[in-house]
Amino acid sequence: MSKSTSYKSVVVKEDPKTSLVEAGIHPLTLANGMRAVAVGHAYFPNHDRNIHKMFLQYLRDTKPAVVLLLGSMIDENAFKELTEQEDNYLHEYEDAPEVITARQSGGFEAQVLSLGKACGDYIKSFAEASGGTVIYIPSATHLSMGNEVRLIEAIQRKKKVLDAWSANHPDASELPSDPSVPLPKKLAQLLQIDNLPNITVKRFGAAVKVNNKTLFMIGDFRRRHAGDAAKVEWEQRALNIVRGFDGKVASGWMTTAKHTMPGLVLEFHEFHEVGYFWDPTRMGHFRDYDRRAPGFCSFVSVDGVLFGSAIPIIRGNDGRRSFIDDVDDCGFKVYTEDFPGALPHGEEITLMPPQAAAPESTPTPEAPAPTPAPKVARKPSAKKQATGKRSSSDKKHGGRRS
Repeated sequence: MSKSTSYKSVVVKEDPKTSLVEAGIHPLTLANGMRAVAVGHAYFPNHDRNIHKMFLQYLRDTKPAVVLLLGSMIDENAFKELTEQEDNYLHEYEDAPEVITARQSGGFEAQVLSLGKACGDYIKSFAEASGGTVIYIPSATHLSMGNEVRLIEAIQRKKKVLDAWSANHPDASELPSDPSVPLPKKLAQLLQIDNLPNITVKRFGAAVKVNNKTLFMIGDFRRRHAGDAAKVEWEQRALNIVRGFDGKVASGWMTTAKHTMPGLVLEFHEFHEVGYFWDPTRMGHFRDYDRRAPGFCSFVSVDGVLFGSAIPIIRGNDGRRSFIDDVDDCGFKVYTEDFPGALPHGEEITLMPPQAAAPESTPTPEAPAPTPAPKVARKPSAKKQATGKRSSSDKKHGGRRS
């Protein structure tokens, strides 16, 4: 599933598919006491670095004869990020340090080879810690998950585009690629682990059959619940199953009757899923729907039969993750990360302190209307007092008086 959120032109591409018959089933014999450990879906360099550190210490302690890497150990998106600078509004994490270092190596070919070497060093770390053989089965299964086939395809497709631009602009001051420098088309060559005696890279989607009874494989379908896909695989192949796809961790056992004459004879079957090693804080595009969990599988060979189970990695009350297994003569050991890793993003939300309610204001009583002052009779002026009223006799004589 792409983590890009930018607009893209619609391109219909058919993902290649294969079968175990074509890819190959490789027999492997483990003697009594030999251990086999299986892990898958790490997506380096976006892997869980704390889990990887714990797992390497587990390999140093147990010294398994073989470590089987069951697909999707390398993240195809890491190689795409070398040149594709896309606007992304959903995923906010920074590029992995290996990607940043590779970008500083020069042109496209140098960047790809630098990141390829870092991926190869990651694969070599399993061999160095265990002291045994590493069998790397790259994945061709998609179903919304990256795989190593599309990694190779993406590199070659990008190089063709850049080479065409460089060929058409020979006078450019800086060319994005060198058409005269080919890039490896084989995964082992790209990772620079093709000539190592203790690391074997098989064909995409191959399988390893241990002691002719247990099939270590990736798988090309999935089921909703952990353990269901491995059980269906057991029904189809009539072999014990250790399955990589698609990041769930589970173990199941079943007993069936082989025959009852002259007495009951039982057969014992088992099917396992190995879990994942990716960093969920950087691989959020895988979502939470599919009930995946971190873990791996560990077995020991006894009389030609592998005994073991899936080992889940569980977070404790202090936030740190741990797993437990018997490392020697039933001496169990707990492996715990130094500090809590892959914690969900998030910050403590602080609420604003409640504001004190404003006191209710008492309405000011309206002032009573002013009482009109009583009317006071006006006194006559002094002139009118001196003149007084004229008598009727004065009117008759014209208002004159003698």
